[in-house]
Amino acid sequence: SSFGGKMVISIAFDYVEERKVPPCFLACQGSPVNTYDFIIVPLLKSLAYDVPKISINVSHTLLLSRFFWLISMLIYPWLKHQWVPGPLILPAEVFKIGVTHYFSYLKAREELGYVPMVSPQEGLSMTIAYWKERKRREIDRPHILYWISIIAGMSALFYAAYLPLLQPLRWLNFLHLLVFRSLSNIRLVFWLAVAAHFGEAIYVLLKARRLDPANARGWFLQTVILGFPSTNLFNKRARQV
Repeated sequence: SSFGGKMVISIAFDYVEERKVPPCFLACQGSPVNTYDFIIVPLLKSLAYDVPKISINVSHTLLLSRFFWLISMLIYPWLKHQWVPGPLILPAEVFKIGVTHYFSYLKAREELGYVPMVSPQEGLSMTIAYWKERKRREIDRPHILYWISIIAGMSALFYAAYLPLLQPLRWLNFLHLLVFRSLSNIRLVFWLAVAAHFGEAIYVLLKARRLDPANARGWFLQTVILGFPSTNLFNKRARQV
């Protein structure tokens, strides 16, 4: 198998003490491999994602990853449930991304006659092409903070507009009255926000039927919920088509 055309794992079976022992050869073009620089940065740029601008020392990141690993071990029985998020980062990912690896295919060539069939550049191009096609078939999702803030904001606005005296969140009504001055203004703002979301969703739906018909319904529903962040992502997708 190959990883981005850079690393090849070849397994040759041999008999040692009447048992099959699989020697493992990690092979590349004989140059250092840093996963982040080699594949992650080009992949992010090709998919129009921002490259991280803040770096963290590997030792500090490793310490943080071990903390998340410990948490995941404590909640291991519940990890199979969809509502339980997986660990943010694990030690193996730190070693894979933050450490530069040095491999050589000389031993594999001597013992197996291995010759690279795909150059690193060709492998990277195929990897990028695969992820571009996969991204094209899916809907771009806004950041989780947009989901939390917009859903919470719309819910709070509805609560203040139509459930003003309901405990235990009466303070929401007082806060909205402080900003919008009257209950009628709160309700007006709520329905204007709903209208804006539906207006953007219809706009996205009409364009998506032409540019991304397979995901038109998904774009519509996402824009109904989130409004502008979803519309903005769709417009970025439309400019790339």
